[in-house]
Amino acid sequence: MAQSNPAVGVVDTLLRGVGQVMFQNHPLTGLLFLVGVFVNSFKFGGAALLGVAASTLAAHLLGADRTLIRNGLFGFNGVLVGIGLAFFLEFDFLLAVYIVLGAAVSTIVMMALSNLLSPWDMPALTAPFVLTAWLLLFAVYQFEFIHPSELIAPLAPNPEAAVQTELRELATGAGGLTVANLAHAFFRGVGEVMFQDNLLTGVIFLVAILVNSRVSAAFAAVGSAVALLTALALGGDGVAIYHGLYGFNAVLCAIAIGGLFFVLTWKSTVYALLAAVFSVPVFAAIAVLLSPIGMPALTAPFVLTTWLFLWPKAGFRALAPVALADVTTAEKIRASYRVRAAGPSATSEPGEAT
Repeated sequence: MAQSNPAVGVVDTLLRGVGQVMFQNHPLTGLLFLVGVFVNSFKFGGAALLGVAASTLAAHLLGADRTLIRNGLFGFNGVLVGIGLAFFLEFDFLLAVYIVLGAAVSTIVMMALSNLLSPWDMPALTAPFVLTAWLLLFAVYQFEFIHPSELIAPLAPNPEAAVQTELRELATGAGGLTVANLAHAFFRGVGEVMFQDNLLTGVIFLVAILVNSRVSAAFAAVGSAVALLTALALGGDGVAIYHGLYGFNAVLCAIAIGGLFFVLTWKSTVYALLAAVFSVPVFAAIAVLLSPIGMPALTAPFVLTTWLFLWPKAGFRALAPVALADVTTAEKIRASYRVRAAGPSATSEPGEAT
């Protein structure tokens, strides 16, 4: 239908752009992601739609590769720019214009970084979103008519301040290692990938990933759980842990390395879990670095951690890297790898690979 009907094709492209926020090239996954966002906030849902439309339209007008556009690869950064700006800035009509500008520019940054990284066959990931959003958020302190929210107020770190480690929703609320608090921290870690601080949204997001890939859904869940346990073990702020702020970067790291950019094996699984663990101190470090200027870490910890774990790929013989052009789902990548490993004779057997 998407190939024969232009209207359906546009919807399909936009939904794939939403799905690609978590590496899922599937329109139903993208639709469920939007449902999850709207469940938590109509404002953020509208911002996501505005962002994905503006970034995708910019790619069309600039003549980007049509296959890449149809696969949503110019849409997902626009989604994050839209929600991110709506999250950290006061919402009004002028902000909508700001979102359109940022989403369109994220397409340009995406192409720039893709060209820059292509000699190493490295993905841009969500770096276009991070760079674009940071620049637009930095700028608001010089503008009269665009107002930052309290979420990005500058706060100088105090090395002598005690970290409140008890797992709780608010600093004054009831806390502790209860099943309810752990569930909130776990599912919010998935929801916070798109700034959604909501348990039900996290559940919907996991179901959405499961629609396209059981392996990616499993790694998303494991990534959030590993980050939760790591943050607790290191004595992270209990409120931040409860709201999933230590989890969302680990979710993306685990999905990316666990079967997408490396063929799924037990060794690449351990490698993905190590990346998820490492993203926790990386998030803390970037948060401390940016707090004096009131800027959020966004998905920079995911980008930095994943790049650090992908760049040595040619030097680790225990891991089988996947070319960017071959990235689909973890299941299909592993099936293709097994067919190639079996040799030419495997292709003569019917039903061997799907």
